[in-house]
Amino acid sequence: MMRLTTILLLLTSWLHAEPASPRAPLPIDPLWQSEMFRKTVTGSFGIDSRIEPRITVDEEFYLDEAAKKMAAKDRDGAIKVLTECSLLAESPALLFSLATFEFEAADLDSAVIHFEKALGKFPNFRDAHRNLAIVLVQQEKYQLAVEHLARAMELGSRESLTMGLLGYCHAVQKHHQAALDAYRLAALTQPAQRQWKLGEAQALQALKRPRQAASIFQQLIDEAPSDLSLWLRQADSLIALQQPQDAMVNLELAHRAGGLSAEATLSLGHLYLQEGLPGLALKRYLLALGQPKPAALTRLVEVVEVMTNAGQWQGAAIFSKQLTKHDFFQKQLTSEQADKQVRSRFYRQQALIELETGDAKVGEKLISDWLIQEPLDGQALILLARFKEDGGAREEAEMLLERAERLPEHAAAAHRAHGKLLVTVGEYEKAVEHLEKSQALKSSETLADYLQAVKELVD
Repeated sequence: MMRLTTILLLLTSWLHAEPASPRAPLPIDPLWQSEMFRKTVTGSFGIDSRIEPRITVDEEFYLDEAAKKMAAKDRDGAIKVLTECSLLAESPALLFSLATFEFEAADLDSAVIHFEKALGKFPNFRDAHRNLAIVLVQQEKYQLAVEHLARAMELGSRESLTMGLLGYCHAVQKHHQAALDAYRLAALTQPAQRQWKLGEAQALQALKRPRQAASIFQQLIDEAPSDLSLWLRQADSLIALQQPQDAMVNLELAHRAGGLSAEATLSLGHLYLQEGLPGLALKRYLLALGQPKPAALTRLVEVVEVMTNAGQWQGAAIFSKQLTKHDFFQKQLTSEQADKQVRSRFYRQQALIELETGDAKVGEKLISDWLIQEPLDGQALILLARFKEDGGAREEAEMLLERAERLPEHAAAAHRAHGKLLVTVGEYEKAVEHLEKSQALKSSETLADYLQAVKELVD
């Protein structure tokens, strides 16, 4: 019997996917370069006739010819030997070998076809099920990959690659408990493979078990302290554990080592702000603007919102001013693909900043100009009503609120704002009507208490 390890070369040259982000499922790229992966995928067959086809003398001849081509680094020649072989259509061994060569050559579609043909001839071909699953993972056909991995396990596959890839497929499909179970089985058979422990930790995070996840990340950090992605992942767990100071240490370390993305730098700023350090928060926010790869539009707008909600008006004004100077932000903001809600959020924050720190008339004009473009933006209507009310234009304010009240999504907020406006001018009965409508549309304990207080004024 002939072993495929004498024929197949290592499968690494064509896999160049970018590493996954800290919050993405387990990055499996390192597996493609690992010795374990190569030995498993290019493993032998012909030993167990229940799960591996036996090779005839004629098949062995063609496999040997293909092996000679591969030894000479002529993969195309090896593929040609097998594709021109008259035995190919009826030989699961030759079909499997051809599929694996095509897999190495990144011809995934052909590899799938030939793995499937091999299985058609020999349905219990365990390694064909597993290797087909590996190709399907590359094609992001995760559910199909799960089916073939499960079949390989039914046929006795217990090596870590099968279990680990099964965990990865489950993680991508958000079947987190199944992913956890599979990763733990993979780690049992190959405890030295860090990818399985990493997958286990991420599954624990997804299952809201941050303490266990943080512990595993710490083990991995102890083994590879220079891997900044581990510090970032552990920071997520520390935040979930309400240990923001520890999370800040992790993120600050990664930042100083130059391993923090723009979005992660913004997250570090949020932590500083939460811990009552607005100056450091602003510095990190501004540093994020200088990153080569800018943060997403919604994250940048979120910074302005976070600072205004915290009452950090001067800091919000500084960040907003710097933000608008960047071409990438202006392009994102005015792009046809930009989310209108995100644009609305930004213009409303700009107006609020002007109201609190600058010129209220400038803020009012910002919102008025935006409403010319988006006349059905209920939140903008409510904010403009506030400007009008502050400027003494009560009737205009009420007209704007009445427009917002006709928009179902914003009716509750508009009625509430209208009721409060009427309270300030002493029209308590009318105020009660609007406040009751708001409470009926979107109840809250705070509004209920306020409504009761206004009713007492009526009495």
